[in-house]
Amino acid sequence: QEGITFLLVDMKIPGITVEPIVTLDVPVEGQQEINQVFYDDVVVPKENRIGEENKGWTYAKYLLTFERGNAGGPGLLRNIDKIKKIASQESDGQGGRLIDDMDFKRKLDSITVQTKAMQFTEYRIFTAVSAGESVGAESSMLKCRSTELQQELGELAVEAVGHYGQPFIQDTWADLTGEMNEPRPGPQYAAPIAPSYFSYRKASIYAGSNEIQRNIMAKAVLGL
Repeated sequence: QEGITFLLVDMKIPGITVEPIVTLDVPVEGQQEINQVFYDDVVVPKENRIGEENKGWTYAKYLLTFERGNAGGPGLLRNIDKIKKIASQESDGQGGRLIDDMDFKRKLDSITVQTKAMQFTEYRIFTAVSAGESVGAESSMLKCRSTELQQELGELAVEAVGHYGQPFIQDTWADLTGEMNEPRPGPQYAAPIAPSYFSYRKASIYAGSNEIQRNIMAKAVLGL
């Protein structure tokens, strides 16, 4: 971690090339959000340095605490509401509604309780921050729980739409943009479920993998 300096790089500087990394969740060509950046003899002015030389990793870790420790609860609760609406329209396969299926309801209620518990933890941490304290290593805890719950909700959404979540064709997404050429299988709400599920696979990796976050919590929080 020593010897790293924080620089701001103008992406228009000659020698910088950005190429897409196409993932399974990409609906239409050109809409990817993951890229790789190549630097070929790039020269950055020293005036673009942030802070002291060789202190870049310290600054990066400070910024990452805010990226990892942001408010994930509200977004998760919105996803829960969406799943409830889907389950209210989908069949349980036995003539009833999926939302009334006890096994499905149990899983949805469990995630809801865990999400609300995490949200109260967020409130405590944000209250401390508003009082001038640092987010600190607790942000790693929020990052782990938020991304794990996000993935669990993605799995539950796939379960809710059933086989309608399987088709992955560009016409399905074209319907959402008003450019549909062929009939789309299933209801419109089913179209983004599978791509969202695949997209959430990377949630436990970016901003520092959850395995790394647990190492941080073990060392900085538990003192192990």
